[in-house]
Amino acid sequence: MPTPSTQRVALIEHMTAEWRSLGRAPDAVRALHALADHDPGLSRLVFGENGSTGRCPTPYDLVEHMRRARGRAQREEAAHIVRVLLREAGSDPSLGRTLVQALLPGLVTVAGRLRWGRGGEWQDSEEFFGELVATTWLVIGQWSGQDRPYAVLDLLSAIRCRLRRQLFRTKEAASREVPLESEGTEPTAVAGTDLEDLTRMLLDLHLEGMPTEDAQILYAHHVLGYSMAELAALTGRDRRVLYARRDRGQRRLCA
Repeated sequence: MPTPSTQRVALIEHMTAEWRSLGRAPDAVRALHALADHDPGLSRLVFGENGSTGRCPTPYDLVEHMRRARGRAQREEAAHIVRVLLREAGSDPSLGRTLVQALLPGLVTVAGRLRWGRGGEWQDSEEFFGELVATTWLVIGQWSGQDRPYAVLDLLSAIRCRLRRQLFRTKEAASREVPLESEGTEPTAVAGTDLEDLTRMLLDLHLEGMPTEDAQILYAHHVLGYSMAELAALTGRDRRVLYARRDRGQRRLCA
């Protein structure tokens, strides 16, 4: 399967071009302003300190502002915006579209970590990314109305897990296929992977009392493959705090 290093993904370019108009559409602007009326942090960005036009009067401007986030304070601000957009996504379709566009860089990262669907049922990276975007809409639709403190990490993790399960199913089905020349032989059972075993261990430890955040950090780091720097950027948490929670969880995991 060709990867985006040798083939441009037209869907990403289409979404980016489409967003230049959708992100400034009157209905989308009205939905954002209505949302900002009820959230002080978002209100400062949209309306400014004195109630006039702020730095992000349109959804397009808001997403561009989030992309430029640097430093802990700005990353926490961007994470808060994603949290608010997810919570209110069901109130207006344009808010869901804003959220998808804000997540686009993270979706590209997820696609890369899954090797753009290589070994799966998709014909090329274009088809795989289309599945990734469709899964993103599905998760947003299922989770809209929920108030998640780590909305960015939760969303990207859920999307990645769903696509990863599809990859596993495809590979498992391929491994169970019996060549025609070996007709009559019993297929070899497919053993569980180390990652699946680790996931089950974390679920068991969580049920036994491991703090939720410790389990989430271990899962994101060891199962999903996020670096601690990426987790710090996604959650807005200090890296030292994440390391401390990871180490505490690992000690219990190895006990």
